[in-house]
Amino acid sequence: MNVPSSNNNVRTMVGFIILFTGFLFFFNIGNRDLWAPDEPRYAQVSKEMRDSGNFIVPHLNSDPYPDKPPLLFWLVNVSSLLPGEISPLTARIPSALAGVGCCLAVFFLGRRLFQSNGIALMSALILATSSKFLWMAHRVAFDVILTFFVTMALLCFYRGYKEQKNRGWFYVFFYACMALGVLTKGPIGFILPFCTVLTYLIVKRDAGALKSAKPWIGSAIFLAIVFSWVCLAVIYGGKEYTHQILFKQNVGRFASSFAHKRPFYYFIINFPLNFMPWSLFIPGVAIYAFSRKGREKRPLFLLPAIWFAVIFIFFSITSGKRDIYVLPLYPAAALLTAWFLHELRGQAQGQLIRRLGDYPCYLLCGAAFLLAILFPIAVYHHFPEYCVSTIPFEIILIAGGVVMWRSLKQARTIFFTYTLNFVILASFAAGTVWVIPLVNRYKSAREICDKAVAMMRPGDPLAMFNCFGDPYLFYTNNSHIQVMRRLDELQQFLHSPERVFLFIQEKDFKALSNTLEMPVFILEKDSVGHRDILFISNKDIL
Repeated sequence: MNVPSSNNNVRTMVGFIILFTGFLFFFNIGNRDLWAPDEPRYAQVSKEMRDSGNFIVPHLNSDPYPDKPPLLFWLVNVSSLLPGEISPLTARIPSALAGVGCCLAVFFLGRRLFQSNGIALMSALILATSSKFLWMAHRVAFDVILTFFVTMALLCFYRGYKEQKNRGWFYVFFYACMALGVLTKGPIGFILPFCTVLTYLIVKRDAGALKSAKPWIGSAIFLAIVFSWVCLAVIYGGKEYTHQILFKQNVGRFASSFAHKRPFYYFIINFPLNFMPWSLFIPGVAIYAFSRKGREKRPLFLLPAIWFAVIFIFFSITSGKRDIYVLPLYPAAALLTAWFLHELRGQAQGQLIRRLGDYPCYLLCGAAFLLAILFPIAVYHHFPEYCVSTIPFEIILIAGGVVMWRSLKQARTIFFTYTLNFVILASFAAGTVWVIPLVNRYKSAREICDKAVAMMRPGDPLAMFNCFGDPYLFYTNNSHIQVMRRLDELQQFLHSPERVFLFIQEKDFKALSNTLEMPVFILEKDSVGHRDILFISNKDIL
């Protein structure tokens, strides 16, 4: 393959991507607590793994946790080795690193797909600044890590498919990345890249190329990595645990989800919202791809187009749907968007394609100016004491809007997109400094847990009633808290002759207060997420 070969340019771009995404994903990632429900849950599982020394079968609240494989929890423990404790910062490092790695993988894949360093660089920046991907790289989660392994698998496949040099090694890494994807989030780590590759080869009428990928050797590599853990999980966790994690939590969710049921069109609405601001260009991408000029360049964008379509369709027909499920298609969307934006330079003014590229740009300029006006007004009406904190956002948005507008007037679409990337970078960085800490008080369970721990004596019984227990486990530094769902359990617990403590939702307490038949003392109240939580006891604290 003829790939732009200026090593100095490539090294410069790689360094720039590392600096840009490193700042974007790592800046202030430890300045907020773990937000319920997912972040404290995964941190708690990692903590119990470390405390118990059982790195094979994850546990939550001292019970086996079959929802997810262990790779994330291993990575959290590795990132926590140096400080010696699992904290919001160390728990988020794996996602941030995976975000940087994913952007680099997109860059290298873009170079080979489009024969252009410029498109490759823009692809990486678009991925980094797409709203959902950016946010998930700041969270304790599986999804950015899975996206990284899916992207790396497709990069390795494509290089093995197109290049003679080191072909065997690229295919080895292709299978290894799929195996690590399985250890990240189950069979979906294999299904997504393999179905993408298979569909790509079928469309190209080159399914025989699978033979050159040495499937027997690849299968051996894949199974060696996956089953090295699965066999140990069967030994230490039992067949029931293995069945739960490999089948019920994956195949079961696909066929008949027990949670997050959504209509088939869910992602048609949800994806554009989460890929903002770049989703404004998606209609232009689709129309141009099916135009005469677009069809002539089909070999360039075929892989990312199939990648996008396979994952989008796959999750659209599944029973359970969440916006994070389709995160592995974001790199494909970034590649397609960057290609389209670069193609605009060759289009004559006044054509439909040009308009489909220009209109979103003017819309984004208008949005920047409008946000600069509306944001401080909204803050003044709801949080007047924080009005001064809006000044950095106003400066960023107005300055960015002016630069973007001038670049459009000069028909410099590429300069516009780079400016937009830096506006997003600056705005998000400012948000982590001034906005996130304000939201943190409403999303975190740390404050009420700290107060609870201060009131309790060593050995005092602590329980939870009908609420997500993970934040309270983590922030009270417990490995087990009794969880109750029935009224009789609650009554028996509160009728204990010794002092006992309980976390309960305010709505449940109000509904049950008349049936408790005993005095109960409300010691603390706080909002955790969208839930009002009470900390109560059967005896008053003197």
